Amino acid sequence: MNKKAFATAVASVAVAGTIAAPAMADETAVTPVEQAQQAVAQAQEAVDQAAAQQNAQQQDQVSAAQQQVADAKDSLDQANTGVQDAQQGVDQAQQQVDQAQQNVQQAQQNVENTINQNQNVQQATNGVQQAQDSLDQAHDNLQQAQAKANQTAQNADRLEKAMNDSQSIRDDAARAKAKADKEAQEAQAKVDATDKTKLDQDTAYRKAASDKAQAKADQAQQAADQAQSKADEAKAKLDEATRLAGDANDPAKVKEAQDAARKAGEAVDAARKSQAEATVAAATAKTTADKAQSKADQAQKKLDQANDDAASAKAKADKTQAAFDKASNDKTTSDKALDKAQTANEKAQGELAKANQNAADAQAAADKASQDADAAQSAYDAAVKAAADAKKAADEAVKKEAQGAAGWFQTDDAEQAYKYLTDSSVSKYLEYTHIGAKDDATSLDNLLRALDMIDECNRLREENGLEPLKVSETALAMAMVQANYAAQPGHYGHNYQYENTGENLAWGTADWNPYDGWYTQEKETYDAAVKSGDYPDLAKLSTYDVFLKYPDLYQKIGHYLNIISPDYIATGMAYSGYNTGSYGNGASSQEFFNEWNSYNKNDTVYDAAVYRTMVENYVNGVRNAQSTYDAALKKVDEAKAALDKANQTKASTADAKTAAEQAQQAAKAEAAETAKILTDATAKSQRAQTAYDEAKTANDQAQADYSTADTARQAAQAAYDEAKTANGQAQTNLKNAQAAVEQAKQALDKAQADKTTADERVNILTDAENALATAKTNYEQAKSEAGQAKQASESAKVDLKAKQDAYAQAKAKSDEAERQVKDLEAALADLKAKTDALTAAQSDLDTKIQAYQQAAAARDEATKQVEQAKTNVKNAEQALTDAKAKLEQARKEAKDTDAVKAAQSAVDKAQMDLDAAKQALTEAKAKLAGAKTTQAKAKSDYDKAQAALAAAIKNAADRNGSKTDGASGPQIEQAGLKASEKATSNAAAKADQVMASTGANTNGMLLAAVALTGIGWTMLDMKRRRMDVTARHGRR
Repeated sequence: MNKKAFATAVASVAVAGTIAAPAMADETAVTPVEQAQQAVAQAQEAVDQAAAQQNAQQQDQVSAAQQQVADAKDSLDQANTGVQDAQQGVDQAQQQVDQAQQNVQQAQQNVENTINQNQNVQQATNGVQQAQDSLDQAHDNLQQAQAKANQTAQNADRLEKAMNDSQSIRDDAARAKAKADKEAQEAQAKVDATDKTKLDQDTAYRKAASDKAQAKADQAQQAADQAQSKADEAKAKLDEATRLAGDANDPAKVKEAQDAARKAGEAVDAARKSQAEATVAAATAKTTADKAQSKADQAQKKLDQANDDAASAKAKADKTQAAFDKASNDKTTSDKALDKAQTANEKAQGELAKANQNAADAQAAADKASQDADAAQSAYDAAVKAAADAKKAADEAVKKEAQGAAGWFQTDDAEQAYKYLTDSSVSKYLEYTHIGAKDDATSLDNLLRALDMIDECNRLREENGLEPLKVSETALAMAMVQANYAAQPGHYGHNYQYENTGENLAWGTADWNPYDGWYTQEKETYDAAVKSGDYPDLAKLSTYDVFLKYPDLYQKIGHYLNIISPDYIATGMAYSGYNTGSYGNGASSQEFFNEWNSYNKNDTVYDAAVYRTMVENYVNGVRNAQSTYDAALKKVDEAKAALDKANQTKASTADAKTAAEQAQQAAKAEAAETAKILTDATAKSQRAQTAYDEAKTANDQAQADYSTADTARQAAQAAYDEAKTANGQAQTNLKNAQAAVEQAKQALDKAQADKTTADERVNILTDAENALATAKTNYEQAKSEAGQAKQASESAKVDLKAKQDAYAQAKAKSDEAERQVKDLEAALADLKAKTDALTAAQSDLDTKIQAYQQAAAARDEATKQVEQAKTNVKNAEQALTDAKAKLEQARKEAKDTDAVKAAQSAVDKAQMDLDAAKQALTEAKAKLAGAKTTQAKAKSDYDKAQAALAAAIKNAADRNGSKTDGASGPQIEQAGLKASEKATSNAAAKADQVMASTGANTNGMLLAAVALTGIGWTMLDMKRRRMDVTARHGRR
């Protein structure tokens, strides 16, 4: 044994106070076989040292066992090499299969490309594309034609309804006009049946006759009154003559009568003079009145002429006004029609622009909806795939949750850790490990808890100025196996199954921190020992030196020393929650690796923080897999809803696009129709404007002429009024003068009568008898004349009554004729209005009939275009079918060309190569399986050889007088020691019984150093190759 190996071995014993020792002196040990070789070499050295005390047969048995191990090792190495070579062969074969598969695909694509490059195929393909384009265009044309047909049909229906409505309006107007015409005819018939002029003349005549009869009656009455007055006067004279006849003999009365007669003569003279003057004045007034009458008559004639002229001008003006009114109405109607047509055209143009924009928007919306639908489909497909992946991940997560740490090790490709956790060939006591169980150290929760404890360990090391330990996944797996083992009732010590490791064990409740015992309490012990002075230089000693110099103290502080040992670089921790029995639930295990540890070569090691992140991500991924899957399903539903909505939108936008295109075509037709109507309305409006201008010019002239004539009429009327006034005044003056003459005459008559009366009185007085007789005669004559005058007056009254009745009758007929004329005028005005309405209605009907006929023609033409478009679609479909048949035939013919045959040959060759590669892969896999079988057998032989070697060494030790029978657990004693070596063994046993802490459980060499005891050789036990210094760490 070399010095370094010896020192390390001793250190292993020392550190094993309550933990596993540092690695043996095998810095290059990386595999179990190499570790075994190292153990064999150490055993051989011990055997050589003990050779003087062994017989040749025992030596031969050990040597033979060693040779068997070496041979098994060679076989295993060869088997490993065979597996590696076979695996390499499988990998290469797989690569060749992949390449061959790619070659086949490429060759097949070349065949397709070659076929497509054939001239006939290209021409046929172009023909198919052209036929497809033609079919698409035919479908588009059909769609447009159908849209146009629908729109033109709608236009025709709309215009037909408008035409029918207009027809109804026109019929109503015709009926109204016919009624008005009938009423006008009836009124005209009445007017025609009555000669109003004759009636007016007859009325005037009757009026003049009535007036003349009135004058005659008045004169007769006046004459009767005068005759009666004369009769009365004659009677009075008779009475006076009778009275005076008695006074004739009285001279005084005679003289008085003569004086009165003389005075009456004087009065007659004066009255005669006044009469002469009045007569002259009356003659003068008569001359003036005659002149005034003549002037008035002339003014009347002029007025009559002016009235006639004005009436003629008025009639002409009325006629031109009527014509102007009609032209104005026609212009108004045409202007309204033009405005309506312009409004309709502007609206149609606006609707067309809107329809164009809507069509563009609908096209854009349809394109966007199609893109959105494609995107939604892609999103849905991606969501479905993501859900499938999430489902797979969720299913896998259930398995991984059940696999616990084992699943994590597989995921992290920690093959060595996984092997130590699951393979009974490298780990014992796996029957206590239930992968992934809730309380098992391999559960993911306990894995996270172990990382917490590693962080606590590194925190403590940091407090001591040490580098943090990395996390070894192999050490983690070992710690899990050991913790599960320690958590079983009665397993209160190390089982020593893993060599070259340090180990701490602890038992206690789930909420107990093992570092309270491992570190805190043992540090207090260590610090107290340093302070006590009972352990000189303790603070300066290494762990190994403490183990050598103060073994009793080491048994009390071994956990603490393991935690703060600078030799360790990696660790693994585990907590098992099974019921331990005496110590309740829970056992903790911590494994320590140094830099020359034999596990390091195939180990996976990480910084603690990095490893925690990896594990937490894995655990979160496992535990979130179901929610991720649920979320993925939700996203699938959302994506499906979005897809459905997008497809619905796509369909609706496609419908909207079709509708918009149809509306666009309809708007185009409507715009064209309204443009035509606008053109017609413009022309009609221009004609109406011309007629209006002409009528206005004529009316303006007629109105001007009427205004001139009316001005002349007014002047004539003024002159007539002036002449009439002057004539009236002259006639009044004449009447006054005549009245004055009459008064003078009456005064003369009265004076003469008075003179006569006075003369008669004188005569009566002078000749009473004759005077009385004369008075009687005069009275009788006057009485007779009064009777005649009265009779004449009565006759005049009768004639007056007849004349007045005749006038009244004539006036009534004239008034009736006037009313009939007014009724005719009203009827004619109503007829004109109804005629105008009929004319407008007829014009509107004509316009709508024309529009309907054009729309019907457009509808019929559009229907023909639809039928033609359908025929074109059918022809295009047949053309596409024929083109596809030609393409298929061209492709068939192209397959017989040399180029395609050559390309197909390349496919056949590539397929053959692929088949050969697959066969080679199958053979390589079979070879790999055989190599693995050989490897397994070699491993089994190697394990058996190791067991045989251990048995040979144990047998040699037993034959030298040492025994291990009856030893168990933490109380295994060292075997093969002499009495002088017993102290070390006793010290170890004592430590095992006293320390209530974890022991050294590394399953390593059981080695007692000769230097400590002076023993010549050491028993080597392949199952326990480390000092078994164990203790239990119970709940405190």
